[in-house]
Amino acid sequence: MEPNELKADDMDFLKLLFEKYPQMKKMEKSVKGFKNLFKDKKDGMLKAWIEEVLESDCGLNNFGKNLLKDYDAVNNAVITSISNGQVKGQGNRIKTIKRKMYGHQK
Repeated sequence: MEPNELKADDMDFLKLLFEKYPQMKKMEKSVKGFKNLFKDKKDGMLKAWIEEVLESDCGLNNFGKNLLKDYDAVNNAVITSISNGQVKGQGNRIKTIKRKMYGHQK
């Protein structure tokens, strides 16, 4: 959430958390940066974000390393607006119907 959307108690908690653990502030900045990659959809921004994370001590180093392993696929997910969500949703719907037919309610 954005800081202006938080309750006063939550803001106080975050302030205390960031004072005691400065690396959490770095983590927050990195996570928001990753979220913004999907909003901006600019090519090359993912690479810059990964490099920034690998150089920092925010705790996302392994995440950044794993993104590099499949960089092309992740970058395409970031820069394109194409999604397989509709296909996945239809598959899930069909599986749910199938489970009900065979008596499984999960």
